[in-house]
Amino acid sequence: MVTNVAGVIVLYNPQPDVIENIKTYSHSVKKLFAVDNSEKIAEDTIRKIQSEFANLEYIPLHQNKGIATALNVGATKACEENFEWLLTMDQDSKASKGMVQELLKTTETIDKDKIGIIAPRYILDSTQQEAHDGIEETDITITSGNLLNLKAFAIAGPFRDELFIDYVDHEYCLRLWQKGYKVLINNNVEIFHQIGTSSFHTFFGMKLGSTNHNYIRRYYITRNRLEILNQFKKDFPAYYHSQKFHNLREIGKVILFEADKLRKIKSFIKGYMDYKRKKFGKYKS
Repeated sequence: MVTNVAGVIVLYNPQPDVIENIKTYSHSVKKLFAVDNSEKIAEDTIRKIQSEFANLEYIPLHQNKGIATALNVGATKACEENFEWLLTMDQDSKASKGMVQELLKTTETIDKDKIGIIAPRYILDSTQQEAHDGIEETDITITSGNLLNLKAFAIAGPFRDELFIDYVDHEYCLRLWQKGYKVLINNNVEIFHQIGTSSFHTFFGMKLGSTNHNYIRRYYITRNRLEILNQFKKDFPAYYHSQKFHNLREIGKVILFEADKLRKIKSFIKGYMDYKRKKFGKYKS
């Protein structure tokens, strides 16, 4: 256990198998905050979680307030209890052995006061992020498995609640860079994470992966991506152009490969319209 590290796991209608995921990292943090976004509490599962982990504090929100709010709850709690780092985890992620300790080794070669986030290398749905040796800088990383420097959190401010879900992590990473903090990947450690329900297809000889997110997630992804692109286009032009291309490619994949095409296309349009109207928060049909 690392005494200066707390953790936060964001729950939403958790199933009992989440316990096995938590076991992969609970022993590596002194305190674990379980923030529950479920409208209806899964009482049996929560009882099992609470009985399994003595260092876990369960915090029900009694409604789905989104991942940003849940992360802010955990980060605020950790700051109040004087932790230095916060491990941020999704309920469907598993840590590799010694992940937290290995991530902290990054501070042996890089001044921790210059670090905003230390992330592992991700293994996503049986594929993995391209690996390089050692530690590298990155513009953005996904939330799960990160060590967030809580001093940087105090300066950069909270996650943007109004984004609700999707691109919350991108926005925060880019904001940390603007504040002078580094976002790093430690390639010596891995995390296992699931994104959507991936499928793979061949198109004119190219192998393409599709996440098959539902239409509501397509709304959030579209709306928030456009907001983040507008927010950071001047300071991060390479990110801006990459994400614009990615947006067009995802529309193409939905049309070519995914089910429920009509509702997803409508979600692209609704997401764009709500971005233009600056209408954020939880999706409303």
